[in-house]
Amino acid sequence: MPVGIFFDELAALPVSQLIGESLNLFTALDVIHVVGVLLLAGSIAVVDLRLLGLAFPEVGLATLQKQVLPITILGAVLVFPSGIGLFLPQAARIWVNPLLQAKLLLLILAALNIGYWHYNFSRHAQWSNAPVLPWQARFAGASSLLLWTGTLIAGRLIAFYI
Repeated sequence: MPVGIFFDELAALPVSQLIGESLNLFTALDVIHVVGVLLLAGSIAVVDLRLLGLAFPEVGLATLQKQVLPITILGAVLVFPSGIGLFLPQAARIWVNPLLQAKLLLLILAALNIGYWHYNFSRHAQWSNAPVLPWQARFAGASSLLLWTGTLIAGRLIAFYI
């Protein structure tokens, strides 16, 4: 099945039409998405700023990550389903939007950055309590901040490029 037909069929689903035709449901999904983005990106930014040595130098990295993880998970639980709900009614039209494609690419790169950091570096206990972390940690924090900032900017601009 060609990609265009797939997205046409997504937009034609009853749930897609329900969301698209209901001002209140679409608006509620938008609010949920924004709140989720604030929780997700905000909690990640706190850890990134710690990695850069710009915030909470007195708090161990492992402790900080453990404290913000529930907020990060809650943000993700709100963001992903609401984002899909916002996408569905416009799937055929919005899929070709270069800002959506940029957002998705940046989101994938940000997730890979987090995975790479956790797999390779965050397990180093000797780093956890250091006020200034090694260059690998600072690089991961800076990369994450840039990728998430790009994701947020691209996501916000999608509505203006339809």
